[in-house]
Amino acid sequence: MSRAAAQLQRPEALRMLDRAFPDQPIVLTIGGTIREMVAVCGRRPNHLPMLDSMGLATPIGLGLAVGLAAEPAIERVIVADGDGSLLMGLSVLTSIGLLRPSKLIVVVLDNGVYLATGGQPSAAASTDFVAAARACGLRSTLVEGSVALEAALRTARMEDGPWLLRVPVGMEAPPTPFFNADPVVLHADFDRWLAARRA
Repeated sequence: MSRAAAQLQRPEALRMLDRAFPDQPIVLTIGGTIREMVAVCGRRPNHLPMLDSMGLATPIGLGLAVGLAAEPAIERVIVADGDGSLLMGLSVLTSIGLLRPSKLIVVVLDNGVYLATGGQPSAAASTDFVAAARACGLRSTLVEGSVALEAALRTARMEDGPWLLRVPVGMEAPPTPFFNADPVVLHADFDRWLAARRA
């Protein structure tokens, strides 16, 4: 991992996602990603946290992007996924390539480990997410550092996808409050926001 990548930590990357897409749906993968997003940005109605659903953030984002394809109020559907989570269901890239949802942006925050369970290495070091995504028909690039991430998010907002951005991040894990909301309530909150956005 390069020095530029190591300087970007997951909380800052999440803050940048929220800043770039304050009015668009953002699907959050499990655990630390959810807690850190809430810690740095607060609880936002356009954020859909996927509690205890490892491997499902990108498939759910895919479904949203397909379902909202003709909805003018929704310009992009963003997924904040992790390397370990995406590896659990890497075949979703083939479905994205088949369906080609132009609004979908998958941001893989790649720290190379399963941070929530003790930092065991994932298979990210031997997996070329960018090449795999491109082979499936996605627009994809490696994004190292905050300046590059800001530029990549701006491009992905302006230019149709589907996109996969692999963003190496450090393993810093700041203390965050436990997040244990009822998934039914989280879904209902997101549904209300989406209905209001589309109205």
